[in-house]
Amino acid sequence: MRQASKTTTTSLLVGLMVAALCGAIACGSDSTSGRQVTLRTQVQADPEITGELTTGTGWSVRLTRAAVSLGALYYFDGEPVFARKRQRSVGERIVALLGPSVAYAHPGHYVAGMAVGQMTVPAFAELMTGPTMLPAGEGISGQYRSARFVLAAPSSESARSALGTSVAALEGVARRAEQTVYFKLTADLADVAHGAREANVDGCPFDEADVADDGLVTVHIKPRVWLDLVDFSEVAPGSADAPTEVPRGQTAQLAFALGVAQLSAYRFSFGP
Repeated sequence: MRQASKTTTTSLLVGLMVAALCGAIACGSDSTSGRQVTLRTQVQADPEITGELTTGTGWSVRLTRAAVSLGALYYFDGEPVFARKRQRSVGERIVALLGPSVAYAHPGHYVAGMAVGQMTVPAFAELMTGPTMLPAGEGISGQYRSARFVLAAPSSESARSALGTSVAALEGVARRAEQTVYFKLTADLADVAHGAREANVDGCPFDEADVADDGLVTVHIKPRVWLDLVDFSEVAPGSADAPTEVPRGQTAQLAFALGVAQLSAYRFSFGP
């Protein structure tokens, strides 16, 4: 097994081609592994997005908009990070975020294993409107266990119109005790890079699947994780018609950017 945490698109393609060729000539004992497959792809938010979310800082949030821009998706046969690493507490993560050194939310010990699939066309999704079909990807048959979610600056005209230069955005209303805040949170590529190297969220869980044929890869996004560290106490209340756009560098915005970089915000699954 080779480490692939910094695998480039080229090396991934080479890995896929080699594995497919190996399968085609029936090398090894399993003549069905390594066959080329087509991976239809979609992204969707967890159902909780339509209800009331409770953050780790005690705020109740209802969202009116959630959007994300991604550059690529990669799938591996190695175990996800959660199988290997203790997640840091909220306090540890926020201290690291605001400290003098660059903080990474999940550094170090992820062993991706062999690349088994990918979707490399930049895409954009409005998550409140239900599943969004992405361009189809490609892969090989075999075990799928973990994934990389690559955030990217919007590249299409429609994505730039919706997100500007941001890779993720949330709008909604947050309430705690007597305080109500109408907000808009955004994070750009540089913001997210504080929590994920090169905006690559590595080691995301992929519900273990023995892929034997073409099928559908679904990316499940949890906006609650994006919000989990956000404290709206210092955010101006705004209004429903004019939500407060939280400035870049404010604590709430930094916490949102760190949430976008959390691998627990993304889960992958495969079906027919």
